[in-house]
Amino acid sequence: MPKLVDHQARRREIIEATWELIAEQGIDNVSVRDIARAASYAAPGALNHYFGSKDELLAAAYQLVCDRTDERIADVTAGRTGLAALELMCGEIVPADPLTRIEARVALSFWQRAQHEEALRSIGRTALASWKRQIAGYLEAAAADGEIRPVSPALAAEQLIALMMGLHVTSMLDGELHQGTRRLVTAYIEDLRPRG
Repeated sequence: MPKLVDHQARRREIIEATWELIAEQGIDNVSVRDIARAASYAAPGALNHYFGSKDELLAAAYQLVCDRTDERIADVTAGRTGLAALELMCGEIVPADPLTRIEARVALSFWQRAQHEEALRSIGRTALASWKRQIAGYLEAAAADGEIRPVSPALAAEQLIALMMGLHVTSMLDGELHQGTRRLVTAYIEDLRPRG
């Protein structure tokens, strides 16, 4: 009797193997042969059953990074709002612990390719737009509760996203910076509180 294969589970295993290799070696140093080997396939052609091309596989790996971040954000912010939720959300985006540092390395690899590949650009744009809306919502709730001084939630959300994406880049250049990434974000959020 033929062995039943859970195609969705196998796709996920291949995607996870892909992003782990990218984290270790960089996106340009990972071949389809490497991915097949890491996913326990003898031949790279076996991946064609799950992905039509390497670009499709890379897009799926980038989407996984975004999805995992969103899942963690949903978990830590459940039942919270305002600045408490905002700070917890940001803690899942900035590279401040081993998992988020690995994800930052992977994201940076994808950002480089996204300059020339619309599929990757679209995934990144969608994630950023979603985070901006969520941040603006938390800031609106914080303003309604008097937690922050009058600010434009949309502008503050843009600034906070820019800060966090900048921290992705600088933390890769300065290995010690990751220890202070949450502190920098917290300082920005604290500066939104009413003065005096």
